[in-house]
Amino acid sequence: MKIMLPFLCVCCTGLTALSNPPSPETGPASPEKIATAIRSSKKLTMVHTWATWCAPCRDEFPELVQIINDFPEMDVILVSCDNPQNLQPVKNFLVEYNAPVSSLVSTDLNQNFIETLSPDWSGSLPSTFFYINGKLVREWEGRKSYEDYRKTIETLLKTKGAQYD
Repeated sequence: MKIMLPFLCVCCTGLTALSNPPSPETGPASPEKIATAIRSSKKLTMVHTWATWCAPCRDEFPELVQIINDFPEMDVILVSCDNPQNLQPVKNFLVEYNAPVSSLVSTDLNQNFIETLSPDWSGSLPSTFFYINGKLVREWEGRKSYEDYRKTIETLLKTKGAQYD
């Protein structure tokens, strides 16, 4: 019994480590850095703005994670509108929902940030933008269903120039 207790402690510690994956890499980003990330992609790119304090963002996130997992041929850029000085809530949220990608955290929530994504964007959350070769091709504001995402992505992937090997 004395030998079993240390063995059980080691096993339980190992299982705890396996059940808590490391936090995705998350960090602050200027509008210029976000624009560079969008322009550098040669694939269909989905940019999704969100925040941990936004109820519709939280409600939508499980379906968003599923979409990201279901369409690996699409680049995804998550942009949090949380406080860039306190990244821990964003990291915790991403881990809680098993997000397969990290999130940038915008350092400037101003007109420059809005126009970086779309001059037509009101700034409301959540919002989603789709780009092909750095060009905005579709956008929407507000929470959407898995089916809304799926249909839009499948249509855009069929668009000439959206698919790359």
